[in-house]
Amino acid sequence: MTDADLLNMLRDCYDSLQQRNIVDLGLVQSASLTRDTEAPGATVRGVEPRHIARVTLRAPSSDDTRNAQLRAQIENRLAGLPAISRTEIKMLPALFPILGERRS
Repeated sequence: MTDADLLNMLRDCYDSLQQRNIVDLGLVQSASLTRDTEAPGATVRGVEPRHIARVTLRAPSSDDTRNAQLRAQIENRLAGLPAISRTEIKMLPALFPILGERRS
């Protein structure tokens, strides 16, 4: 698995309000993999290496619930990959917090 593969997997994650994937929206600032030397089996010959997925993204809004849902969606998507042992997400504040907010 490569960083490009990781970015491609993130195309399955969508912003709930804009209904577009977070990669095409430009929310993903960086996505990288680091070999997890502490993953179960990491020192056993023949066991495929596992990685820590590190994702930095711009929050789509200042709505904490919406941002938490996006974070959970990313974690769940990557948890299903055998090559990923864990995911670390850094969410940067929204550039324009008022845009994209749901109005009551």
